[in-house]
Amino acid sequence: MSSSLLLKNIYCLQPTFDGPQYHGADLLIVGNKVEAIAPTGNLQAIGKVRTIDCSKHVVIPGLVNTHHHFYQTLTRNHPAVQNAKLFDWLKFLYEVWKYVDEDAIYHSSLLAMAELMKTGCTLTTDHHYLYPRSFKGDLMGLQFEAADTLGMRFSPTRGSMSLSKKDGGLPPDSVVQTEDEILRDSERCIKTYHDSA
Repeated sequence: MSSSLLLKNIYCLQPTFDGPQYHGADLLIVGNKVEAIAPTGNLQAIGKVRTIDCSKHVVIPGLVNTHHHFYQTLTRNHPAVQNAKLFDWLKFLYEVWKYVDEDAIYHSSLLAMAELMKTGCTLTTDHHYLYPRSFKGDLMGLQFEAADTLGMRFSPTRGSMSLSKKDGGLPPDSVVQTEDEILRDSERCIKTYHDSA
């Protein structure tokens, strides 16, 4: 049975971004879906339900994050690059990020998503473009696992880099892929994770 949450006597409910506002409304969430809205209150829930008095709260739809690099949460406070220009920052950190492994991907995804959820985000993407040659696992699968653990909606982007320093790019050879590798794994990600529903 799905858990239920009843938000009672909401100070201000804005159920859509361009629709009406309700004051004193109730909202019932069953599982992860809004089941009912009572604009004037008095909504009753059946079964076991957690009730929260929202008389001093504003309720809006979940926010959507459209750009992130989850793995970078692991090095965001690195003292050596706190005041660096972008390209200097990247060149320094690529030498750190080339050691990213399964634990780093999973835990940085958990961290980034938890921070987003704490501030009202319910759907996120991650533009992951760093694929160290030493990494042989399913990177995107680890991110979906983290999203499932937290109950967050996740719509990732399979990014890529094909030019290393020797080709005029910024990253070392160890974190770039050939165009064939990129296309092959992009196709795998689409076949494995694309859900058009």
